[in-house]
Amino acid sequence: MESKVNYTAVGAFVIGMMMVLAGAVWWFSAGARQVDNTTYLIYATDNVNGLSPASDVLYRGVAVGRVSSIEIDPRNATLIRIQVAIKSTVPVRKDTVAQLSPRGVTGLSVINLSGGRSAQPLLPQPGHAYAVIQYAPSVFSRLEGGLNDAAVTLSKIANRLDTLLSPANVRAISETLRHVENTTAELDAHRQDIGATLDNLRRGSEELAALGQQGQRLGDHADATLEQVRRTAASAQAALQQLELAAHDWQRAGDNAARLGEVGTQAAQQLRSRTLPDYERLGAQLQSLSRQLTELSRSLQHNPNQLLFGAPLPPPGPGEH
Repeated sequence: MESKVNYTAVGAFVIGMMMVLAGAVWWFSAGARQVDNTTYLIYATDNVNGLSPASDVLYRGVAVGRVSSIEIDPRNATLIRIQVAIKSTVPVRKDTVAQLSPRGVTGLSVINLSGGRSAQPLLPQPGHAYAVIQYAPSVFSRLEGGLNDAAVTLSKIANRLDTLLSPANVRAISETLRHVENTTAELDAHRQDIGATLDNLRRGSEELAALGQQGQRLGDHADATLEQVRRTAASAQAALQQLELAAHDWQRAGDNAARLGEVGTQAAQQLRSRTLPDYERLGAQLQSLSRQLTELSRSLQHNPNQLLFGAPLPPPGPGEH
């Protein structure tokens, strides 16, 4: 019995399903295009193996965007320029840090954002179109760098060991060990001499200790002597200060005496130039007055009447009546 299949209906059904799928894809893509995203730049300093365009951008494990492009920075070849589109509702702050994290065992990587405690939003620098999110190397990159440094250090150590254990150095070490063995044998042979030397050194040390104690006592005595000298110097300084004050007093007294002598000299000069001539004139007048009084007394003794009648007239001269 032949099956009756309507190929027309099957074809129409397939076409219809394809149209439905195409509409669904267009719907989801249109919805994705309607999401408001903000573009940021990240400059990675380590290997970004496993990261590709369309890789997820996570904020503490929550998907918040996708990687738009990955390229080497044309201005600095040591940096990888990663452009990401993140939802505008995600709080990207100044302290937000981006880090590359592996996703499971697939070998793929995602960008994980952390931080965001700052209250200041991350804004583009003047003259730049996009803001730059800080980047921190991943744990694996740091481990890889540490392993590389350790490998370099081990290589240097191995090279130095090779140099140290070269045939020439091995022969030199053997010779040194042989010399040490010979020296040890000689020391063992002179063990008694070494013991005597050590006893002498011990006695010398005791004598040095005694000398040190004597030196300490001498130092104490010297300190006491210096203290006495210091006190004597202080007393002498005080006496010198007193002598200096006395000298100043004597100098002032001498200055006063000199000024007094000058005043006496001026007074004597004034006495000679003004007072003595007056006294001389007064003495001459007194002498004249004394002579006159003497003559008056003699006249009164010879003729007392002259007190009443006056002095007698002198006798007339020749030709006078």
